[in-house]
Amino acid sequence: MNTVAVISTMHEAGYKLLESRPDLLTVRRVTDVSPEGILQGVTGVEAILVRTQLLPKDVLEKAPNLKVVARHGIGTDNIDVAYLSSRRIPVAIATDSNVTSVAEHSLMFLLALAKAFPAADAAARAGDFGWREGRHPTDVEGKSILIMGFGRIGQRLGAYCQALGMKVLAYDPYVEKSPLAGVDMVKDFREVLPQVDFVSLHMPFMPETRNLIGAAELKAMKPNAYLINAARGGIVDEDALNAALDAGEIAGAALDVFAVEPPDTSHPLFANKKVLLTPHSAAATEGAFMRMATQAAQNIIDCLEGKLQPRVIVNRKALGM
Repeated sequence: MNTVAVISTMHEAGYKLLESRPDLLTVRRVTDVSPEGILQGVTGVEAILVRTQLLPKDVLEKAPNLKVVARHGIGTDNIDVAYLSSRRIPVAIATDSNVTSVAEHSLMFLLALAKAFPAADAAARAGDFGWREGRHPTDVEGKSILIMGFGRIGQRLGAYCQALGMKVLAYDPYVEKSPLAGVDMVKDFREVLPQVDFVSLHMPFMPETRNLIGAAELKAMKPNAYLINAARGGIVDEDALNAALDAGEIAGAALDVFAVEPPDTSHPLFANKKVLLTPHSAAATEGAFMRMATQAAQNIIDCLEGKLQPRVIVNRKALGM
């Protein structure tokens, strides 16, 4: 019998799926997410299902018979993947779970920026109908967007933008040819920054993407362009972004993620009216939570039955797959 440690909580559909297989596993609900609670909770288990809690080497070592770690979501920066690879343990992600939610959130950001929605809402509530004479929102039809990171989420956003009549460019060093018709792939994103109206980030946070969008990149953008980040904090230099907004180097930005979370709300970005902010909630929809829970649970079941799909394993190359 295999024991599955579910760290934190998840949608009840995920628990029901795991608990429907008493022939294969038992579920250990780890609700104490302090470092000590997690350490105790994973001791001796064969599988771990985790959300955003940290799983460093010293924690994973407490599970000598570990067979799989399933991520409730798609990012793995909270998991010591290299250590698990050294033990030949697969790290599985809920590949399709948040594609729609994050792409829709990014589209919401794009339209809210273009239409100056927060300012328009505030003006209407204040009875200031003269606002519309002094501030003219823009249409997105005919505008261009550079999508940086052209995986499942980037492609979905690209399709949405094409439906709105936008020209879509994409940058992804791991994608040679666009799977989406009508999209121009670019080799050097910096060359096209002066040409596009929107830049939307959909790439992982890695050493090579740290502060990828900094002072030079922001200065290269159009003064009437907008930046959207619903990927990972740390890809954008937040100090440089605030300075660029204050200097009028870009028109506005929208952030769902931050370099440190929860962030320091005394940072000037949080008082900057040119920025839209959400609390890392792009994937926090009812549908996404259900999909993440059930896909993560299914990945565990599949692994324990010896039929885990390679496409959900992030360290498959390290495992020789």
